[in-house]
Amino acid sequence: MPERVMVSRTTAPYCAAWMVVCATSVGVLAGGLLGGCSSEQPKQGSVAVVSYQRTIGEVGLAPGQLASPRCIDQDGEALWVIDKEARVQRLDPVTGTCLAVWKMPYSEFGKPTGLTVVADPARPGHHVMYIADTHYHRIRVYSIAPVDDAAKRRIKEGGFPHEQEAELLFQFGSHGKGPGQFVFPTDVAVLHGPDGSIERLYVPEYGGNDRISVFDAKANFLFAFGQFGSGAQPEPLQFSRPQSIAIDEARRRLIVADACNHRIGVLTLDGKLERWISSPDEAGDAPGHFNYPYGLALLKDGSALVTEFGGARMQRIDVVTGSPLGIFMGKPDDRQPGKLRGLANPWSCTVLGDAVWVLDTRNNRIASFVLPDVGRNLSHSRQEAGGATR
Repeated sequence: MPERVMVSRTTAPYCAAWMVVCATSVGVLAGGLLGGCSSEQPKQGSVAVVSYQRTIGEVGLAPGQLASPRCIDQDGEALWVIDKEARVQRLDPVTGTCLAVWKMPYSEFGKPTGLTVVADPARPGHHVMYIADTHYHRIRVYSIAPVDDAAKRRIKEGGFPHEQEAELLFQFGSHGKGPGQFVFPTDVAVLHGPDGSIERLYVPEYGGNDRISVFDAKANFLFAFGQFGSGAQPEPLQFSRPQSIAIDEARRRLIVADACNHRIGVLTLDGKLERWISSPDEAGDAPGHFNYPYGLALLKDGSALVTEFGGARMQRIDVVTGSPLGIFMGKPDDRQPGKLRGLANPWSCTVLGDAVWVLDTRNNRIASFVLPDVGRNLSHSRQEAGGATR
């Protein structure tokens, strides 16, 4: 029987205007904390609320501008973003400058919703990019080369990069519900072997065929698990728009954002359910609960960052206990003291360097938060949960 993690709605004080909890302390998560919270000593169980540091991007169609960005990842140096105009951009995280750009070859029927970038084990300095070409029922796989010297000079002089699609290695998938087919694929998670080679690809999908399909590195179909529904039992395992998926390779676990069921799933690499965090009945804005969780990023201590499309925030959670460890929202609004210029429909997030980058989708920008103090809050979270470890 899988473990169901429950989180109390009554352990934290709230700020009335936004129903967010007051900060435990400045040291819990570095960065500017919300104005407007009570100066009273926080009670045990309070959750830190963190505002963003800065943003890059603005609305528009020129290189470096964004039009409802929906998926993001990083290659160790730069950010990769795809927006609702089906433009793929490589952005400098310091300046926001566009380093590379192209438009998906087909986008009339819809735009990609998932993007994953990993180091190419066969070509040092290169990366492999997996794009969930959602409305074309396929995954496109690209080789990403470093930015060449000529492009660097042109960009340094204030010019734009030439619009050129990266090298397409292969694509896989077609419309259907059979093995290896997709209705609307949303993301790709890459499992590496002990030698760093690519071992498996995990692809979630929605559209009545809500499941996760597993492939080998060459996109040969291996198996699939899940079906459409909202049940909490391990059999049959059910999803309703599994929007994002991440792999905790150190702990050999899958983490799934089951978006329309307002919950996070923890599974084995073979698709066996271990636990759900929250549930459809508990959807909402309380810490540890979710309102359309769309995006995922894992931290080294095994905690997860979850962006909530309907919740206008990102949460950090302990995936073992389900405990909320931090809430990331907007920035204090100088024009309205005590209120926030908040995140609007945040789709996704990624971690690069010492920052967390969140797609502030409806505001057409990317917000940067200080990376949480990894591991600092997990021991306390698990002591409260009875010392559970995994």
